[in-house]
Amino acid sequence: MRGLHVQGGRRADTVTAVKPRSAVRRVLASVALVVVAASACTTHAGAAAQVGDETIETSTLRGIVDRGVAVARTAAATAGQSGQNAAPVERGELQRRTLSSLVYLDLLQKEARQLGVTVTGQDVDAYYQAYGVLQFGSVAVFEQRAAQGGTAREDLRAVALSGALELAITDRLTPNAVASEADARDIYDRIVGQVGKIPLSYADARPYLIRLLASEQRTPALQTKLREISQRETVSINPRFGGWDPSQLSVVAADGSVATTPAPEPSLGSGLSTAQ
Repeated sequence: MRGLHVQGGRRADTVTAVKPRSAVRRVLASVALVVVAASACTTHAGAAAQVGDETIETSTLRGIVDRGVAVARTAAATAGQSGQNAAPVERGELQRRTLSSLVYLDLLQKEARQLGVTVTGQDVDAYYQAYGVLQFGSVAVFEQRAAQGGTAREDLRAVALSGALELAITDRLTPNAVASEADARDIYDRIVGQVGKIPLSYADARPYLIRLLASEQRTPALQTKLREISQRETVSINPRFGGWDPSQLSVVAADGSVATTPAPEPSLGSGLSTAQ
């Protein structure tokens, strides 16, 4: 799941296996605000980016980043009061990472439409819970770590949309790429062994685990397809924010942009350690 940056300890094996560019990996605004129909011509008046004939508004980007910076500061202050250290969130990096996530979600939605793939609100809710529980032990910890990395809670549902779309699309692209029942059960049992009883039965966790654990086979196919779409649709980034690198499916720093350093790979950061 791309676009999310959380901080803390180590991740579960499920996270180690999953590097969806989502890496993404993907910090997003409410779905309704992500894209706005626009003319097919490339222009950046009031726009942070254009993906084909759709526009990502600068106001949308600014809103997500403002919320992210605010929650990160609050989380850092809280951590400081408890004697913990929290790495500061740099606005330029967060801005570039957020815009990468918005473009990435748009590409996912385009590919989903082309394949006839849909995800429902229930699918997104289920992914949100499964992701939080399986990778962080609880949804509350997931939301806390997300805040530390600069993602406001109100923006996390759209992050989950990106992750749910990734799974649905890769099901079509690589239908036979799934982990074994034994591997999925082993990871589930180790998570329960670490945190105790979780609000997710093995039957509910299994569909996510068998796919997430097979991400090394699934993710390359998705990335290849999204690169093709980004070249066909033409992704144009407002120079103020950087430039589009199709090889990384990310916005990178450019001369004269508000970003002064290359954006690091968005990190999912912490989570459970299920190493044997």
